[in-house]
Amino acid sequence: MSLLFCLNGRIMSAQRIVFCLLALFSFALLSQAQQAESAPPAILEIYRDQVKPAKLAEYTRLEADAALACARASTWPYLAIQSMSGPQTEVWYMEGFDSYAAVEHTFRQNASLGGELNRLMEAKINLVGDARVVLAHYRDDLSSNASLVQPRARFFAVTMVTVHPGHEREYEEIHRTLRSVRQRASAADNRVVYQVVSGMPRNIYLIFSSYRSLQNAGNALDPAVDDYASEVDDSTRNRLDDLTRVSVISSETWLFSVNPIMSNPAGEWIVEDPEFWRSSPAMQRQAEPRKPVENSQQRSTPAASHP
Repeated sequence: MSLLFCLNGRIMSAQRIVFCLLALFSFALLSQAQQAESAPPAILEIYRDQVKPAKLAEYTRLEADAALACARASTWPYLAIQSMSGPQTEVWYMEGFDSYAAVEHTFRQNASLGGELNRLMEAKINLVGDARVVLAHYRDDLSSNASLVQPRARFFAVTMVTVHPGHEREYEEIHRTLRSVRQRASAADNRVVYQVVSGMPRNIYLIFSSYRSLQNAGNALDPAVDDYASEVDDSTRNRLDDLTRVSVISSETWLFSVNPIMSNPAGEWIVEDPEFWRSSPAMQRQAEPRKPVENSQQRSTPAASHP
């Protein structure tokens, strides 16, 4: 399943348009990949909103309006995930790009949503703290063969690992070893690894794992479960432990839930899990009655307001 997201947030006007519009070129790739899981996007853009205490309900309403604006404009799907752990509520908006050329093309193609999204983003200024935009590159050599968003995914575990500068190779060897071991053992593995390139220090790695249920996500985070105990021998385990001690400064994991109200889901996501996505703005748009066409002259005249 392809991952193509539309991002929205309180940032510069030009950036908002970039984050909320994905080029038709990239959307065509989504259609071609619907029958099989595709690789995660080469470039992942994450907009992190820190929602102030007691402001989540109002924030959700505004972001639902933004999602509905994207749905009405027939833009491409995007995903919002909301933190279930951590010191405060964070909402991450994620968007995937095939290349930086696709980002540039997106900016040039369509600015029709700019005014509406600007209004909505200004309205939430007092609801959020400092926002952050992060760019990260997909590390195919460190990841499993899973797509970023699994079918019927409702929860994510996201691990942020900070590595000692200059020791990236040692840390990456851990993932390459685990990938090789798990492939040989045909073990379940849904880890998708990105390395930050902008918006945060470059020595930070983000590990995404999606799950269908909170129980499965929680089981994966059980501290009693060794990350590789059942898959490596003692010698390999000792080497991986040594590499971890040398390379890793810190590691922190958050649980997130997919928020359908603030998302604009792809068609295949809805087909796979229609009840879950029933509250999404995209489904609300489908339920909107269409105005009847009064005469043949109206049928032949294009509406200037349509993108």
